Amino acid sequence: MSGLNLAPIVLCVDGRYREPGCVLMQSLAEAHSEMVGDLRVVVVHHDLLQHDRRMLRHHADRLGLSLTLRQVDHRTGALPVGEWVSEAVYLRLQLADLLADEDHVLYVDCDTLVLGDLVPLLARRITDPLAAVLDAQNPRIGHGIALPGWQELGIERGREYFNSGVMLLNLPASREANLFGRAWQFLDQHPNAGRFWDQCALNWAAADNWIRLPYRWNTFALSTLARQSGFVHYAEEFCPLADLLAAEETASILHFAGSLKPWNNYPLGPLLDTYTRFSRSISTEESHVGVFPI
Repeated sequence: MSGLNLAPIVLCVDGRYREPGCVLMQSLAEAHSEMVGDLRVVVVHHDLLQHDRRMLRHHADRLGLSLTLRQVDHRTGALPVGEWVSEAVYLRLQLADLLADEDHVLYVDCDTLVLGDLVPLLARRITDPLAAVLDAQNPRIGHGIALPGWQELGIERGREYFNSGVMLLNLPASREANLFGRAWQFLDQHPNAGRFWDQCALNWAAADNWIRLPYRWNTFALSTLARQSGFVHYAEEFCPLADLLAAEETASILHFAGSLKPWNNYPLGPLLDTYTRFSRSISTEESHVGVFPI
């Protein structure tokens, strides 16, 4: 232990994303092989089965990662979900209350891989409620499919829009700004105004009060998809595809955003190979290497 004061890495997991969460932890440990003992992982969940919890602890222990499981009460009411989006995405909207003992946390989606050193981000302290990366495919409101109800909401066209898959959160500042309360308000009062539900809710709640991070901290895995027939990059004006593809070479966090996941119908190519390498490092007895039936 080096005594570094690092923010914990927070994952929100349900039964569908238990195994991808283990793969993410595998990549995290490999990227920090010399300092695994300095890292803390907090898994937030609502109703993980005992087997799921045991599996997560097994892999964390095997990797030498400090793991804490924090259960949160399920919020009542219908929450929209989709083909690749489960209710686990809404757990992040309860972090300020659940993690009252933490100052800063790094929230990371489970469909990511850690490929580089996270210490510069984990050690960073911010005064705004959050720091995030522009959404590579919807970087500006009104120029993509994010927040389709922006006009009715009185949002200025062209305002920058972040991807919520990786967020450095200042929890006291988020509480002071009522960030998560406003996000719940958006979901309750404007259920049809957002395309990406919790992410649109967070963007509406944060307004323009967030810090912009470089691509390396949330790099979309686009190179394989860009080679597929029919692929169109609608955000070329603001996020040139060439820049996004180049960012994959220096990515610290690689994000398989969108409906295609590396455990479910993802096209063959180097990105899938990278993911498979990490998944094969997981015990076949516990997690059925490379086959994630979620």
